[in-house]
Amino acid sequence: MTEIDVVAKVMRVSPSNVPLEATEPTSIVPEGFLRDNIVPLSSFDDMVKFQPSVYAQSPNGPGLGKAETLSLRGFQDSQFNITFDGIPFGDATDLHHTSSALFVAHDMGQAEVDRGPGTASTIGKATFGGTLGFLSKTPSEDPGVTAYGTYGSWNTKGIGGEVDTGRTVLGRMFFDVQRTTSDGYLTGAEEQRTNYFFKDVLDIGERTTVTLVASKNHSFEYTTQGVTLADLAKYGDNWGLGDNPKAQSYYKYQPSRYTSDFDYIRVQSELTDGLKLDNTAYTNGFGHHYKESSDASDSNPKDVGVTVYNAAGKKVATYAGDIPGKEANANYRTFGDTLRLTDSLSFGDIKAGVWYDRQLDHRHSESYDWTQNILITGKYGTPYTYQYRDLNTTWQPYAEFDWKVTPDLTLIPGVKVTSFTRDVDALYNKTKPPAPLNYSETYTEAQPSIAAHYTIQEGWTAYAQVAKGFLAPPIDVFQVAKIASIKPEETMNYQVGTAVQHGRWMVGADAYYIDFSNYISTSQVPGTTETTFVNGSGAIYKGLEMEAQYALTDALSLYANASLNHAQYKDNYVWVANTPQWMATTGVMYDSPEGLYFSAIGKVVGPFYGQDNTTDAKTGQPDFANAYRIHPVFTADVSVGWRLKDLGYHLVDVTPSLKIGNLFDTHRINGFAGTQSATGDALYWTTPGRSVFFNLSVTGW
Repeated sequence: MTEIDVVAKVMRVSPSNVPLEATEPTSIVPEGFLRDNIVPLSSFDDMVKFQPSVYAQSPNGPGLGKAETLSLRGFQDSQFNITFDGIPFGDATDLHHTSSALFVAHDMGQAEVDRGPGTASTIGKATFGGTLGFLSKTPSEDPGVTAYGTYGSWNTKGIGGEVDTGRTVLGRMFFDVQRTTSDGYLTGAEEQRTNYFFKDVLDIGERTTVTLVASKNHSFEYTTQGVTLADLAKYGDNWGLGDNPKAQSYYKYQPSRYTSDFDYIRVQSELTDGLKLDNTAYTNGFGHHYKESSDASDSNPKDVGVTVYNAAGKKVATYAGDIPGKEANANYRTFGDTLRLTDSLSFGDIKAGVWYDRQLDHRHSESYDWTQNILITGKYGTPYTYQYRDLNTTWQPYAEFDWKVTPDLTLIPGVKVTSFTRDVDALYNKTKPPAPLNYSETYTEAQPSIAAHYTIQEGWTAYAQVAKGFLAPPIDVFQVAKIASIKPEETMNYQVGTAVQHGRWMVGADAYYIDFSNYISTSQVPGTTETTFVNGSGAIYKGLEMEAQYALTDALSLYANASLNHAQYKDNYVWVANTPQWMATTGVMYDSPEGLYFSAIGKVVGPFYGQDNTTDAKTGQPDFANAYRIHPVFTADVSVGWRLKDLGYHLVDVTPSLKIGNLFDTHRINGFAGTQSATGDALYWTTPGRSVFFNLSVTGW
């Protein structure tokens, strides 16, 4: 076996692969790693948590609850792109993602972390900070039935089944269903989740492939909001929600129900010998119906009380012992299409296309008395704190030329134009007092880019990239009494890097510099108590990233990555909040031809600050200063299993495995969650304790 074959084999189960064809810093998480090292019930944040410059943490345990922190180079969720099978998606308000309400690891075939805005053909509303791309797995060529299950810490139980048809006249199809229940690591944070996933890949002749995907998710959880240091000391490291119905922190006051779906039809066709068509028509939906107390973090029974008003805003009753809260509903439905054309010529590829996305969003929130279990009228004469419709329309055409200057050098100039329109129709806008609003704003920006890719020698490439990023303002800028003229946030991205796959080595290294302008922050309107939004000067992001893998044998390899991430505001040198200043990962992987596999991977996340600005009480302007320092946290995960093949009795594969999270049972504060409304005390997230999950997968036919 050659050394190239050795490194190719161990890369199948590596935490990350560095592709030689990359034109920006890229890490690919292969299917083998997802299968062997990620619990099948896990959400997408677990799939990428070991990558350079990525920080992800879920307080309720691995694969449980939503990720409360997900950052890439210090850019936060909603400041970078997330795609599913190449389709960008995100919440209608600000593009954030509820990871626990979406797809699960068992249905995924690959994850890709692109640390940069990509070329012109990289579509999305927030390519601004990079892209996390997730691909569903390819249906098997062979028929089979798989039953799988998980049992482990915190009374976590998961069971699932998958049917693969193999290749038939109707295509290669699989259908997967999974059900998970768990008490969760945090007290009172019980959750339930059911996922359905269908995929069919149909070859029509020799030149056309049609792919159909339909997925559905239902989940329920009691939502936590963080913990004060006082409650942490009093109740322990896993404090989430309480069992005292006289306090706002009572777990039954925080129910959340989520539904989501993702469906598409994709047609890929070679129209001529050089011209290719790739078109995807899709829809996805998200629903969140929830009730909650006014502050789920507040365990003090004295911080309660409900006041009821009439339609004229006159106080009619006060219930001193009642629990205040709200009932809310958020639903959006997206329809869209991605059209891509590629014409391959002798001197390069000409690429052109357009992405269209239309998103209709409905939301409302009403004041609620938990003790009497009724909606109540607030001091503005209505139960509603807000009720609105939000229509978002995106057009994004692009053109790109992959010019093969020489056999070793490719230049990739291009431009895309983003036009984003937000139409808000509110019966009650999210202001005080709630007031009607009918408003529309369109943001249009050209985003040029150029990249160069050079093959130094076989197995060693280098790249350089310059690109402009663009991010339209969130809906928050409309939810104020006085709407200001706000410019979109922008970046200019500069980066260089190299990728090596040679001998027994795989290496990737890069340096980046990002000029972030038009930073959006809150400001008080002069002479009033009203808040509005303004553009600040911005910030500078810069850093170094490196990852490497060395194959000791054809089954045993070592892996490591490290990143230095520096993000400070231009005018005051204050650190951008939630940007770890450094991170590092190291691990060992073993994958035997006989079926035994093992991995031990540890990651340390360096220090960062939870807050970078407040509103000055005297001037009403942003006051930039760092607060709530989060200290470094190290955790390690272990996975071991054995793939038993062809046991007879129609058993094709039997795989028992054990996954241990946070091996050394680290208990540390690892994130800032805001402040408590009653006391102003800081709220924090903590590291989930050690978890042990036993998994069993049985495939037969």
